[in-house]
Amino acid sequence: MAETEREEVQTLREVMTALRETAIPVLREIVSLLPNLLEQIHAVFYDEKNAKRLGQSIGAYYRSLKEAGLPEEMCQELTMKYAEGTNLDWLTGLMKSAMSEQLTAFRPREIAAPVRKALPEG
Repeated sequence: MAETEREEVQTLREVMTALRETAIPVLREIVSLLPNLLEQIHAVFYDEKNAKRLGQSIGAYYRSLKEAGLPEEMCQELTMKYAEGTNLDWLTGLMKSAMSEQLTAFRPREIAAPVRKALPEG
């Protein structure tokens, strides 16, 4: 092994050690805070008042499409997409996972995919 390669290997070892000593404990701390945070977020979105507002919002969206003269089928399809964009099933799943301690590995892509799907387009 050439001297340059040994230096690169040593540098890589140092970086990995630093990550293990700093980044991993920080990520563990963040993950430990998730259950409480997700519970609070869930309470905000699923309390009775907010659920009623969500229903009113979906209804208002549908009525605005109808008033604009769009065909019934299109109104229904667009309203379903709008309602799906407000669906927080991804949050409930993430919360259950975190609370049951199944969220032991930091998997940002797995977490981000349902979030992106749930967010309204645009």
